This record gives sequence, C-alpha cells and structure tokens, in this order.
Amino acid sequence: MTQSQPADPSAEIARLGALAVDFHRRLELDPGAIYPAHADCLWQLGTLRIAQGEVDQGLLDVAGSVELYRALAQAQPESYAVQLASLLNSQSNLLAEASHLEEALAVGNEAVSHARVAMDLRPDQTRFVLVSSLINLAGLKMRGGDTAGTVNELAHAVEVFRDGGTTGQQFLGSMVEALHRAAMAFTEIGMWGEAIDTRRLLLGLFPENPPAAVVHLLILTLQQASVALSGAGRTEDALVCANEAATLARALYEADPTAHRLALAQALGNLAGRNHDLGRLKEGLDLALEAVDLFHEVVGSDPVHAVPSLILTLETLAGILTSLGLSEQAATVDEQRRQLQQTLDLMAPRQA
Repeated sequence: MTQSQPADPSAEIARLGALAVDFHRRLELDPGAIYPAHADCLWQLGTLRIAQGEVDQGLLDVAGSVELYRALAQAQPESYAVQLASLLNSQSNLLAEASHLEEALAVGNEAVSHARVAMDLRPDQTRFVLVSSLINLAGLKMRGGDTAGTVNELAHAVEVFRDGGTTGQQFLGSMVEALHRAAMAFTEIGMWGEAIDTRRLLLGLFPENPPAAVVHLLILTLQQASVALSGAGRTEDALVCANEAATLARALYEADPTAHRLALAQALGNLAGRNHDLGRLKEGLDLALEAVDLFHEVVGSDPVHAVPSLILTLETLAGILTSLGLSEQAATVDEQRRQLQQTLDLMAPRQA
C-alpha cells in the first residue's frame, strides 16, 4: 500500500485525521461495522506522519490499521488474509526503520505466520508476500546477530520460491538481490560458513543450468573463505573450500574455456597455496604450474585482472620450490614475480 507524497502533507494529515475520527465514531456506535476504508485511512495517515517525522504517532496509526485488518481477516479470511500478512510485513519494516527492533522481529514473525495461513487460501496471491516476509525476517535476524536464523529464513524463502514454479519467476530478481546482499554481509563480518551457505541458496534458485555468474560468485566466496580460514590456522577447512572452488571453476572452464580460463587459473593458484600450507608439496607444485600456464594464456588479453593473481601464484610457486630444496628454480620464479610487480606498479597510476 504505497502512496505518493501529497503536495501539502500537513493539509493531508489534517484531512486524514478528521476522516479517521469520523470512522472511529461510527465504530463506537456500531462495534461490528469495520470498514476497510477506515483501515486504509489509518495506514495512509500513519505512513504520512512517519514521513513527516511524527514517528511515534505514525506507528500508532499504523498499528491501528493493522488491528482493523486483523478483525477483517478473522471475519473474511478469503478476502483479507493476504492483505493482513502484507501489512504486518510492512509494519515490521517501519518498526525496524524506527529502531524498534524487538517489536519489528515479533511483527515480522507474525507476518510469516499469517502469510503461511494465507498460502492455504490463495497461494498464487500470497507467495510473494510470504517470500518477502521471510526475507524481511532474515534481515531482522541478521541485525540481531542471529546468523543461523538468518540462513534458515532465507532457505525457507528459496523453498517457497521454488515451489511456485514458473509463477515464482516474477520474484527472481528480488530473491537474487536479497541473497546476494546477505552473502556480502556475511562476508564482510567474516561469517564464512553462512556466506557460503547463502551462496548455495542463491545457486539453488536455478535447479538446472545455473548462470555462470552465480556459480562464479560461489567460487569467489569459497576462495575468500579459504584464504581467511588458512590465515586463522584452519588449514584443513581452508583446503576443503579451495578444492570445491577449483572443482566448480574447472566445470565452468570445460563448458567455456575462453570465458573462464582466468577463473580456473585463480582457483588453482589458491588451491596450490592451500596445499602448500599443509605441506602437500607435490600436489601444490602441479597445481601452481597449471595455474601459471593458464595465467600466461590470459595475461595478454586481461592484464588488469590476471597480473595480480599471477603474482600471488608465482609467490606460492617460489615457496613450494624452496620447500622442495630447488633454490635456483625458486629464485628464477621469484625474479619473474618481482618484474611483474614492477609492471603492476607502473600500471597502477594509469588505472587511477
């Protein structure tokens, strides 16, 4: 229920306020006479007051509107259950914007509950309301530090979306955006398990032939996680992430070598580093050499992205060669790395 801002908000607030008083008088005379127009009037009045800075009074008006729709939905669920769930979801958002997070969470949970009930009555009309409510609830749980709850609600949203089949495709953009933002948020705070799980949920939106870009996002998150986990001393976990990233990148490369050669090179270079961390020198050496060969195929056409990753892989390769006692070869590789770094440093001002 979205309205454009009136030319004179104060006059509109006065008009709606007078109308709400009139509706209230009618309700006092006949408590059973609940008008949808009364609820809509209060909602418009509340959101307008909130927009004008009268937040507390506006939230009271909104709550009054929701209560009227609650009564309407109880009397005529077929007609009003979906709208009640939608308004509860909107009310939760308004409460969250006003920093009433506990109340927003409670109302958000209620929105999901009512939307699930409405799904039994009018599934096609309710599906987006339920998906939206679950995504909103996930965001509230993230703000409250409940990371497991966040992923759980997002998983439910994906399930509802997928159950809609072709009718759910109209919500695809909203789902992709919500899951991507959640994954980025988890990444920023170093919640790598949750970030990866959310990327998997994003992939799950496309049960057959997921877009390469979505797969690549999972690959990047796995690689970031592997580096962070290795730095934290969790080398075995880091290797698991790096292995999965390389497997996914190789599948992309096999489908389209030209488009995904750089992605595979980066994933293999990262995997080589994780093997080196664990002392698996032979495996690391083979991976690093394969990665370097791939980088050399890419660096001429995409130096901006290829050179920094190639430098890191050459550093890994030099470290592996040193650990194997091949100091001369390591020195040669390190000199190549040094020269590339100089070239990169020269390129940096031009890019800036």
